[in-house]
Amino acid sequence: MIDRKTALACSALIALMLGLAVWRILTLDHLTTLAVHDGAPLPALLLFVFPACSALVVGALGWTGLFVRTDAAKLRPWHRWGKFLSISYCVGMLLLQGVVIVGSLGLDMPLDLSALARSLGLLMALMALLAINQMPKLPWFERRFQPGGNLGPIYGPRYMRTLSKVTVAFMIATIAYGFIVPQTTGWRSAAYILVATALLVVWSIAWRWHLGRKWKIEQLGGPGAKP
Repeated sequence: MIDRKTALACSALIALMLGLAVWRILTLDHLTTLAVHDGAPLPALLLFVFPACSALVVGALGWTGLFVRTDAAKLRPWHRWGKFLSISYCVGMLLLQGVVIVGSLGLDMPLDLSALARSLGLLMALMALLAINQMPKLPWFERRFQPGGNLGPIYGPRYMRTLSKVTVAFMIATIAYGFIVPQTTGWRSAAYILVATALLVVWSIAWRWHLGRKWKIEQLGGPGAKP
């Protein structure tokens, strides 16, 4: 979750990415094709993927902050965590978009833009790993309208620890896959990663439902429960 200042800063970065995407597409000879230096042509709409992904991440962090039920003391660590994650992610996506735009200009540069893009992707992955690893250390509190309902003081932290470990393992596997898979696979490797990410999200929701059901059963079977 993020506070208002972080949301405004991320919105400015997303607006900058949108402006750069529109500018570059309007200056292309063919509005639908982005010719990258020493690489296969890419669809010009790819430039809008960077602000779209940034808006999705920032929007998700902001959305979760709307349904919190806790005091300001517990929110502050989450706001610092969200600020680091959201701004780092937006800056990284802006730099990646810049690499694609510079590569499409046809400039004679001594830099290997493909290697630079991979390095930026690796730095963003390491940043995400660091942020995800910090999640179990943050204070747990219930949120409204979450799948499975309340998890309680026992299953809530357990859910965060398990989710953090599985996500870290998933990201390490994704990084290793990105270095092992040949570049000739093209967009197919991205499709595989998206499918794996969707399965991870489905698993996390199912795991939360399971823990929420266990907590409800324990509450009903506790002292004072109705027969």
